Amino acid sequence: MTEIEIRGKLTKEEFYKLEYFLEKTTKLKDTYKRLSVDLSPGFDPETRSWKQSKFDLRLKKSGNSEKISLKVGEFHLKEREEIEVKIKEGEFLDALKLLETLGFNKGMIYFWESWEYEYQDFEVKISKYSDSYYTWEIESDDPVKDPNELAKTLSLKPYTEEEYKKAIDWENQNVHKLYTLELVDKLLKE
Repeated sequence: MTEIEIRGKLTKEEFYKLEYFLEKTTKLKDTYKRLSVDLSPGFDPETRSWKQSKFDLRLKKSGNSEKISLKVGEFHLKEREEIEVKIKEGEFLDALKLLETLGFNKGMIYFWESWEYEYQDFEVKISKYSDSYYTWEIESDDPVKDPNELAKTLSLKPYTEEEYKKAIDWENQNVHKLYTLELVDKLLKE
């Protein structure tokens, strides 16, 4: 499946304003807390960043749903192929152990809360990482429907490639945690 997606940052005030608007005008599709382990190739634990990679390899747990996800293409591209393999609830740690055994043993742990809305045939997701850090995403699975058009309508400014890279680097230094199997195990129990 090819996903067409853009994203950007929100202030706390913008987050709650957008959430209010979406609650009033559309249907909440899903809400969940996500634990995501990014084991993409080329990660340097010292700098907490990746060398240029054309793959994003992640294990994701959203509520009771667990999956392995591989996005193909550079991180900033609007269109990327996404390959997902659902795993049974409770197999998250086993899947991590399998990937570690294959050499995917360095990366970052992400944790946030999201609200997904279906709006004008787009998926609009707003996310809260902390009391001071919020983001948005607009996704389409129809190549004719450009998420940038909806972003303009909603007065949202998508990241440029450079802004997105800076956001990722900042998040890795200030929000996310370095991957260890022990830390993931602890987070799964909380």
